[in-house]
Amino acid sequence: MLILFSYSIPASALYYCVERHAPIERRSESCPGLVIPANKSRNFMGESLKCSEAHHEHLRQQMPYDEEAWQDLKNIDRTKAIEFLRQLPEPEWSAAIHYPTNLHWSWQECELVTSELHCGAIVYCDDNSCTHIPLTCYADITHDEELACGHGQLDFNVKFIRKDAKWWHPGHKNHVDILANGYDLLPGEKEVITVGNLKTSWWSGNQSEKLSPTLSIEDPRNEYSSGMTINDKHAESLSCRVNGYDNVSFSVYTSKRITSSSPNAFSLPTAFDNTELEPLIWQSTTGYNGQRVAKGFPLIMRAQDYSAATMSEVSEDISKKLKSIIIRVQLFEPSIFGERLKSTIYIDEAKAIQQTLNAISSDQKIRRSTLWEFKLKNGDHPNKNIYRSFVPSLFYYPGKVFLSDDELSYDDHLTPDTEYTLKLTVYQKNLPFYLQSCESDPDAWDCKWYTLWGLFSWNRYERNYFSKKSLDVRFKTNPNVDHRTWLSTFWHSVGWTQALVPIGATVLTLKYLGIWF
Repeated sequence: MLILFSYSIPASALYYCVERHAPIERRSESCPGLVIPANKSRNFMGESLKCSEAHHEHLRQQMPYDEEAWQDLKNIDRTKAIEFLRQLPEPEWSAAIHYPTNLHWSWQECELVTSELHCGAIVYCDDNSCTHIPLTCYADITHDEELACGHGQLDFNVKFIRKDAKWWHPGHKNHVDILANGYDLLPGEKEVITVGNLKTSWWSGNQSEKLSPTLSIEDPRNEYSSGMTINDKHAESLSCRVNGYDNVSFSVYTSKRITSSSPNAFSLPTAFDNTELEPLIWQSTTGYNGQRVAKGFPLIMRAQDYSAATMSEVSEDISKKLKSIIIRVQLFEPSIFGERLKSTIYIDEAKAIQQTLNAISSDQKIRRSTLWEFKLKNGDHPNKNIYRSFVPSLFYYPGKVFLSDDELSYDDHLTPDTEYTLKLTVYQKNLPFYLQSCESDPDAWDCKWYTLWGLFSWNRYERNYFSKKSLDVRFKTNPNVDHRTWLSTFWHSVGWTQALVPIGATVLTLKYLGIWF
């Protein structure tokens, strides 16, 4: 049975709306000199100024100091060595943020619309559902618009406050000599400090009538708190206004050191006189014509480490375990989807990585640095030979019952005349400041059997305890060298097929259920 109902019609729909004001230009009260066009000033409702979001980024790293002088002083008098670091200037910087200011206004137009909200609707209902048919009428429709209205400026300075010696001294259980000020960073550590003029979010947008200066620290190495002071404060401070100017100061206080991902202090290699060295040592091999070519494929990757000495000293102060560095080198190849990970090897510092000690730097900022050489091809295990890959998992896991990893891998050589990228990342093993794998920290609660040995602990995943920053070395392969075989082509095809099987199974299931058209 069909029943006819009618909604009550809004009052605005009971009459034709009329133009209440003549269309004349309107001068803005909030933005002097700006004129709102006549066709948009009719039935004017209101205006306001809003400032747009802008920000400034600063990269904070370890403060440079004479490491040799500090180390010599530490060997003689620990207290004086700590005071040496505490006399360094506190990290401080200033900058200006320039941001746009916009005039927002709204007005109403009398328009013919079909709208349930403005005109009401007729509703047809049966036993199962109702159908709404909106009515048509003339109604006042609100419009919003904005125009640029100059710029504002927010000057700021940021200062990290040294921890009070009463609460931070060698007698404190968490005190580390090289962190004498509390806010100190170690070699390779970096913090991006961002100061913005607004607090923005997806629900509030990126404009506001009030400024709200904020400071945030990306990937912090310490637990911080901050305070803000408005300099030369007055009645209109931090309000959005034409050609506004404000000045604020941030003070950053340090509570304690926190665990974070390992830093990466490696850089491209240089000699003692700062001349650049080749980051790759190539292996000669046989080319297409059967003759020997000098640049066959990269055999050794070289990198400079400016943290080895300092990290070893820190480890002796805070850890009873033998500290070591695990180097991860990943080989990326081009694909239609961008860079694709081809293979990965792991190199342990404790297993005799070749290194040479460089001379003291001329400006005395670095006491000593180490030139490392990482062999990219060292045996038949894929974790030690970047030119070998495991067979696809569909065959690897059943085969693991009977075969070794060496036997479950194959030579996976480079494509000629192709650009590859080697990415080096670092894991500081057995250093409590940094996130550790369950292999290094088996006694941790989240590495026990009842948590499936770290399976549900996000921090135990390799992507988190290895450094986020990588040292990248790009190279192009020799167009006259190709060591690929039919076996590598076969396993690549199997790998792509294995990846497509779940997609095909999903499509077939959806078609069977009638969801896929």
